[in-house]
Amino acid sequence: MMQIDASRFLPAQLLNSHVFSVVITDLNGRFLYVNPLFRYKFSHVPQIAFGHFSETVFAEDTKLCNDAAKACIRNPDQFVTVTVRKSQPQENYFWTQWEISALRNEYGSPVGIISVGHDVASTESALVRAPESTQLSPMISHSAFKYVANHVPGVLYRCIAHPHQAFEFISDEIQHLSGYHPDHFLGKPFEVLLALIHPDDRLLVENTMRNAILNKHHFELEYRLQHLDGHVVWVFERGKGVFDAVENTVYLDGCMFDIGSRKKIEAALEKSEDEAKRLALVAQNTTNSVLIADKDELVIWVNEGFSRMSGYRMDDVKGKRLGFTLEGHPEQAKTLLRLREALAKKQGFKEECISYHQNGTAMWLEVDCQPLFDEMQAHIGYLSIENDITHRKQAQLEQQEILQRLTLATDSAKIGIWEIDLKDNHIIWDDKMYEMYGYEKDTTIPAHKIWKRALYPNDLEYMQQIIQDLMDGKKDIDAAVYRIVLPSGKIRHIESHAITKKSNKGVVLRLIGTNRNITDDIAVQEKLKTQNKILRDIAFIQSHEVRRPLANILGVIEVLNSSNAVHNKEIFDHLIESANELDMQIRSIVKKTNNIDGLLS
Repeated sequence: MMQIDASRFLPAQLLNSHVFSVVITDLNGRFLYVNPLFRYKFSHVPQIAFGHFSETVFAEDTKLCNDAAKACIRNPDQFVTVTVRKSQPQENYFWTQWEISALRNEYGSPVGIISVGHDVASTESALVRAPESTQLSPMISHSAFKYVANHVPGVLYRCIAHPHQAFEFISDEIQHLSGYHPDHFLGKPFEVLLALIHPDDRLLVENTMRNAILNKHHFELEYRLQHLDGHVVWVFERGKGVFDAVENTVYLDGCMFDIGSRKKIEAALEKSEDEAKRLALVAQNTTNSVLIADKDELVIWVNEGFSRMSGYRMDDVKGKRLGFTLEGHPEQAKTLLRLREALAKKQGFKEECISYHQNGTAMWLEVDCQPLFDEMQAHIGYLSIENDITHRKQAQLEQQEILQRLTLATDSAKIGIWEIDLKDNHIIWDDKMYEMYGYEKDTTIPAHKIWKRALYPNDLEYMQQIIQDLMDGKKDIDAAVYRIVLPSGKIRHIESHAITKKSNKGVVLRLIGTNRNITDDIAVQEKLKTQNKILRDIAFIQSHEVRRPLANILGVIEVLNSSNAVHNKEIFDHLIESANELDMQIRSIVKKTNNIDGLLS
């Protein structure tokens, strides 16, 4: 007989009961557990440890037991009561009444059958046999009956129907169930017990009991009792009216059991089933890859996301070890080693790594693999969730390349980059900005204070207005040249460009800009302007001072020519030619000087 821990499903009082036989079988009726009382009562059955439940039942009654078991398997939430004969009679108790229900696993599926039985003298229960066969005294003083009743892990009671429905007997277990001593009930109407029933359940109990008595059949129901200390107790009650020869109700016999533990288990099971269904639904429909492995790291289930992502189907990977897609790739040996070490220590493994598709294509995965433990903290397996981040990694690499090129460009041009987050007015400077303003990059002085402190006084209002226009959205881009004073007192010229970053609604979120030190450029321009002034002075001298004597020469030549004073025509022509050539050269110098002045201005 395969042994199971029956205490997980049934209370110890019932398992060790001197009244109730307890049997747990598999779905085929093979014994998984029997309590000591059952072993004693059916000791005539050879090799009971390896036997079948049907061996303890009269042959003609086995079908009743089989049908009851099948009904419980079909409807695990229900239980069935049958009264059958024993395979061998024992004293006067030839019949056994069995309460048969399904044993369910954590998913709610039936995996076995639980049968709880007690001996009866006939096909009626011992508590509902004819009143003439059990003529108990008004307060039931029969010591043997009281001993048995008070050792049953539940409440047994009898009410006298006339003249009013009053308790004739109630077992001691009622004090555990309700908090009230049995004397609180004895001799008092049944309403004293009804008053303890939860208000929401009271009408159900009254109607069920009334209908059962009127129709002369037993009743079974579950409801809540309010304990003396205020807490609520779930109970199962079963009872039946006892009638005389003319079918008048004489007694109401019944029993009640505390099913609080079962209710908690059912609630927890229902909750876990709901969570399992939701998790299964999420796992099945998520785009991420989900793998479940047993405690030996062998894959037992994957979702459709895994198949889409990796190209492997369930049949391809079932039984493979976690991390199998990294095997055979030497460049991933270190990643595989870290995974193996984490799993061996039953620790979580989170990492971005390269894995391989079934066709051999490499892909970047974000892996989160965690160990799984049951409610007893026993390790039962692993859950791995993987996300394909190949596109993100490619984008990151492209961004890194762009950033490297931008950094190279800004470093070569000695450009500083700044940003203002308008949500909190936080200012971000790169290292070049601090260097440009004459501060170390790890200075404790905030960037906005450095900027305001360094700005040349005459340029402060001008720059503040430009920034305010950008912040107000009046401009999307702007540029300016301003001066700063370094901590050393030296003045530096800065060329600044800025753009705005807006939200979808057009609200300005950030200002992003650049600064460039153009002090040397300004110095060159000033030097060129100085040189240009000198050239203009030279041109002035050339055009006025040099041309004045030339004009005199030309005037003399004109007089001489008019008076025919010069007889050597060849020398005279040569003199005129030289004077005109000199005039031409002076005009050319003046023109070039003016052109330079225009280019530099």
